[in-house]
Amino acid sequence: MDNIILMSISQDDLRSLIKQAVHEELSLKQEKELMNFTETKEFLGVSVSCLNAWKRSGKIPFKRMGKRIFFHKREIMEALKESNYLKLKQLEGRV
Repeated sequence: MDNIILMSISQDDLRSLIKQAVHEELSLKQEKELMNFTETKEFLGVSVSCLNAWKRSGKIPFKRMGKRIFFHKREIMEALKESNYLKLKQLEGRV
């Protein structure tokens, strides 16, 4: 069981701590939404050449940050929503 510590804290300090905690959680969630090339390849279960082809053809959207490429999970899912690929993976239980 976790140790419980009781102490007095002002409303402003409590507000500040809550805001900080919420900000940290939201930042972590956003980070999890962005995937690098390797994570995206593994998430989709495709080869490097396939992911490159999809990226080049515009089948899936990506973002470039400097020299690095990132994919947003939600945007990928929306882009593949109508494709046979996504339907097949749902049947396999992979997505």
